[in-house]
Parts: sequence; C-alpha cells; structure tokens
Amino acid sequence: MLKKVLKMGVVVSAIALAAPAFAENLKGAIVVMDLTTNAFQIEMADQAVAYGKEVGVDVTRYAPQGSFGDYEGQISIIENLITKETDIIILVAGHTTALVPVVKKAMKAGVAVVNMDNRLNTNDIVAYVGVDNGQGGKDAVDYIAHKLGGVGKIALIQGETGNPVQILRTKGFELGALVHPGLEVVAQQGAAWTEEEGLKVMEDILQSNPDLDAVFGESDNLAVGAARAAKSAGRDDIVIVGYDGQQGGYAAIKAGDIDATIRMDARKMVELSMDAALKYIENGKTTEGVDAETYLAPELVTAAEVDKYYKE
Repeated sequence: MLKKVLKMGVVVSAIALAAPAFAENLKGAIVVMDLTTNAFQIEMADQAVAYGKEVGVDVTRYAPQGSFGDYEGQISIIENLITKETDIIILVAGHTTALVPVVKKAMKAGVAVVNMDNRLNTNDIVAYVGVDNGQGGKDAVDYIAHKLGGVGKIALIQGETGNPVQILRTKGFELGALVHPGLEVVAQQGAAWTEEEGLKVMEDILQSNPDLDAVFGESDNLAVGAARAAKSAGRDDIVIVGYDGQQGGYAAIKAGDIDATIRMDARKMVELSMDAALKYIENGKTTEGVDAETYLAPELVTAAEVDKYYKE
C-alpha cells in the first residue's frame, strides 16, 4: 500500500497545471456532512467546486438535510449519485463503517470514490486524503503546555462523540496530556461542533472548575464559543486553542479571544483528492500509481502566523 505524508505548502498538483481533456465531460460530487453551520465543511465543498472548474470537472456540493452526523442521509445521496452515473465522488464520511457498503457499491458501478478527511474503515476506494488529526490534537496540548510552563488544569471540548475526526483529535489530546504530566485534565465533554455548543459546555466546565487554566476545542467554532463563556465569566487569562483554521478562528486570534488554532488545508486536500480520482480514471480505473493514503501535517497558527491566512 502506498502511503504519503506531506508537510503543508509543499505539494504541487501536477494535473492542476494543465486540465486533462478527458475531464471535460466528467460529473463530480463532493458529499460532506453539513453545508449550513460548519465552516470547514463548507470550505471543503466550495474548494471542490472551484478546483473542479480549474481541471474541467463539473462538481456539485451535497450534504444531508438532517443533523451533522446524518450518515443515512449521506447514504441516500450516494445512492442517487450512482443512479445519475456520477463519475467522481469526494466523500467526507459521517461514519467509519455505515457508509462502507454504499461506497463499495459506487466503486463497483464505476464511480471513482475518494475518501477525504474523515477516514472510512475500508480500502475499497480510490484513495484516502486527510490530515493527521491525532498529531493535531497533540500539537494543541504541546502548545498549551508551553504557554502554561508545563503545569495547569486543562479541559477538552470534543466534537460530536463517535465522529471519526473527534476520535482522532481526542486521542491526540490524551497523548499530549500523558507526555505533559504537569497538566491535569479536569473535564472532557462532547458537543456538536457549533459555537453555541462550545459556549454551553464551557459554562458548565467553568462552574465545576473555576480555576481552569486552558481548554482545547476540537473545532474553531467550539473554541470561539468557549472564549465567549470565558469572557462572560471574567476569565480572559484562559489559554484557548481551536482546530480547523477557519476565518472565525483567525478573527478570534486577531482579537485576542483565543490563542491558537490547528490549521487544516482544505484546498490542498481537495486538490489531492480530485487528482487521485482523475489519475484513477485516466489509468483505466485502476489504482496503479495512486497513493492509497496521503496525510497532510497539521499547522499550529498563533498570533505570529495568523496574518498569512486571515482575510478581513
């Protein structure tokens, strides 16, 4: 199995340099979990549409109408895309195993399915492209440890419990806590990835732990919500770290409301996913020469780096 680990900003897309002629008549889709409240899901979908135009593939965005974890809605979408004879599906999976049968069905029907971001528990795909979320969770704790001098009370506001990304970011956080024994984890609670959930959970945490020193929110929305709760409690000294690298998170860093975020490069993930699908199709729908797994390294963004990414 071919596996590649890449640092941010070092990958150049070969196909993007010249759109292949065979791509002009291809129909593509990106299926994410949410297109209403989650900024990173929306960015991935928008980037897929934009990059599709660059390489000649007509890409349409899809997400279930239900809750963030509505994987049954994703199954229905993929079934419909198979019927429509869609050529390429980039899938941000809402469940590690529940979508496997429909993905296998799509591949058998000749659809090039690339699994992006949330890892499916199958190799019956063209490729997987994502970020090392476990490393990102540990990077967040390493930064917190540095800010606190290695000693302090910390909390974790998780994303939706059971989500593939939540599991990995939590594992990274737990590893970071182990390697920094001076940090005491006083709270660990799941939420639904939204700012309002971050606010509500942080209020509960602060009630039980008024001497809290730091918190890691597993999305920028959660971190910004936590910052609102901290500010309302008169606690502007709490170290707060988010995840995803979204404009809301960058704005909060600029304002001094949160200290850092862990950035994921949505554009690069989309480019690598689409390029893998196109190479698969060009190769006669074989995976020869296609990296089975590609992981981008997460990037810590603090006030020192935020101007590279923040858009006013």
